[in-house]
Amino acid sequence: MKQIAVKYLFDIFSGSTPESGQPLFWDGEFNWFTPDDLGKIGYKIYVTDSNRKVTDQGITNSNLRFVKPNSIIITKRAPIGNLAIVTEQSSCNQGCFFLEQKITEINIKYYYYFFAIQKNRLNSLGRGSTFLELNADEMKGYKAPHPKLSLQNKIVEYLDSEIAKIEALIEKKNKLIALLEEKKKAVINQAVTKGLDLNVPMKDTGIEWLGKIPQHWEVVKLKYLVNKIDEQNQADVQLKIAVENVLGFSGKLINLESFDYEGITSNFKNNDIIFNKLRPYLGKVYLAREEGGVYGELLVLRPNEKLVPKFLFYLMISTNFIDLVNSSTTGTKMPRASWEDFIRYIHIPVISLDEQQSIVDFLDKALGKNEELSVKLQYSINILKEKRTAMISAAINGEIEL
Repeated sequence: MKQIAVKYLFDIFSGSTPESGQPLFWDGEFNWFTPDDLGKIGYKIYVTDSNRKVTDQGITNSNLRFVKPNSIIITKRAPIGNLAIVTEQSSCNQGCFFLEQKITEINIKYYYYFFAIQKNRLNSLGRGSTFLELNADEMKGYKAPHPKLSLQNKIVEYLDSEIAKIEALIEKKNKLIALLEEKKKAVINQAVTKGLDLNVPMKDTGIEWLGKIPQHWEVVKLKYLVNKIDEQNQADVQLKIAVENVLGFSGKLINLESFDYEGITSNFKNNDIIFNKLRPYLGKVYLAREEGGVYGELLVLRPNEKLVPKFLFYLMISTNFIDLVNSSTTGTKMPRASWEDFIRYIHIPVISLDEQQSIVDFLDKALGKNEELSVKLQYSINILKEKRTAMISAAINGEIEL
């Protein structure tokens, strides 16, 4: 199929950012898209709303220009190639390109599908030491097919129909994963605040977040059950953890190789609880299985002999506990909870070590089955996404008879 440079099909331009200190430029009525907006929408052809808006003055005083509705917006900074079609007059920052239709013989969705399978190639053209960026000349010179409009329309009609079926399956599986996550949270809440015996006599604690608990349980302030560790180490440690490395409500570590930290760490040891106190990241709790150091707004809490460490971990990732901590957060830019003023005074259940261990064993088994189902569902979603990409590629490359 004939290939021509994109510049003959589209006018290509990027945007800019209005001055942040000018309130008259912001919170207006016009969309102002950034790479972050496109990174959050997933596989969604049309984008209708941006996180931030600009005013007429913001447009005219910042070298911004509007793009016409039904134009493509595509990220030019890593990750390069996230894209969507805008549905109304919009602008963007310098991290995106707009592709505005230049000739009449174009079905914009055909070119959306074309660029949707170009991410790897576009990323390979990115340049830069701090972050990859695709320059305008590379974008303008990028080769794209230009079949007759009638064929473009046929390809779009086929892909719309077939991909809708795939998307429906993906949505159904994502809903099942969400239900499993809700079930997991409910099971944890029940086990750590009510125990495993549904027939045991209960008593009212008078503590809102706990409510009624088994009659033989007691409650004690957290400060009497853990020690907050502030052992700092200027020497390098092998395992370094920041908020970004803890997966919320799971206790798993992620992206350990993706961050480069320097400076003083707060040390932790095996069986310490690492708890984040920043509101946007509440639920990021880790039960240490080794020694290491934490950075930033992470508390290191060492359970005493009255606690099974993993019982405390489960209690601290329970949504009831997290909601309570969230209710105490203060601050404007980055709200956080205070250990000194709030967290250490939270009443938590105190039960025998044997009963704590029984609850831990139950939750380990129940959540293990839950996660196994979620992993299988996610695997099938990934297969469907691969099928979607292969289908688009085959249609665009003329490998399917329409």
